[in-house]
Amino acid sequence: MVKKILSLDGGGIKGVFIASLLAEIEEKRNLKICDYFDLIAGTSTGGIIAAALALGMSARTVEKLYTTHAKDIFPQKSWRCLFRIWGGKYSSKPLESCLKEQFGSLKISDCKTRLLIPSFNLSTCKPQVFKTSHSPDLEFDYQKNITEVLMNTTAAPTFLNPNRTSKGVYVDGGIGANNPSGIAVVEGLTRCGWKASDIRLFSIGCTKDLGNVTTGKEKMGFLNVARLIDSFMAAESEYSSNIAKLFIGGSNYLRINPIVPSKVTSLDKSDSKSIDHLKQLGFHEAKKHMKEITEIFLQEKKGVFVPSHKEEL
Repeated sequence: MVKKILSLDGGGIKGVFIASLLAEIEEKRNLKICDYFDLIAGTSTGGIIAAALALGMSARTVEKLYTTHAKDIFPQKSWRCLFRIWGGKYSSKPLESCLKEQFGSLKISDCKTRLLIPSFNLSTCKPQVFKTSHSPDLEFDYQKNITEVLMNTTAAPTFLNPNRTSKGVYVDGGIGANNPSGIAVVEGLTRCGWKASDIRLFSIGCTKDLGNVTTGKEKMGFLNVARLIDSFMAAESEYSSNIAKLFIGGSNYLRINPIVPSKVTSLDKSDSKSIDHLKQLGFHEAKKHMKEITEIFLQEKKGVFVPSHKEEL
């Protein structure tokens, strides 16, 4: 039986592109993404979208979440920018308030399909992937509050401060798995026990701006830290894509990650012009790939998801 995975990259406010693309698919095909994918993985902003979809929310709801709160989370003129050398460029409080408003007391156990959300625990210096209870050994994450998990995966270095919890200090999962395709496929092959030939992977990036990576002319010092981070994430994304394709075959892998003109969008560019551009791009990419997406991923609903552990009443 075919098993379908949806993988969503990190990219800050550029998650508007992913939400817009998926919203067009849901509305044109009159369906919910959650009903058609056996596993949804998302990092950072992709984690927010992945969690919402896994809970059964519509992609359009997530898009509205971004458009409503973008300027609160990433204010374009902020006194904090003057002091970013001592901490994150932005306060984490607006993001946390936004997530609490959207997800309330919902937990991972409320998800209607398998979910993976990568983060990195500074306390242990190890990556940590928060997961639904889709295997008997996954007995620690399913009771976690969705908002806390999303704060862990969205704490982007230089932009937001690390998220401190009783279980550790976390930073953005994008430092090791900005494109979670690879770990999602491995999860399917191992814990889920799926055959590689049965897996179909739909991977969506947050657009690619070639002007943000290094040119080779930089001295690679402190002033180039932003470009260095972009380069690390771009490299990781390519590694992850290649690993996924090697496991399941290139014909079973669809990735959408269009190139955008330099400086049109960025992780924290929350002005209305940038957001409108991302929404329009999502619409056009959905239109361009609708037939292919429908044929590969939307012919049949996913199998029934039965978690190994359930929340005690």
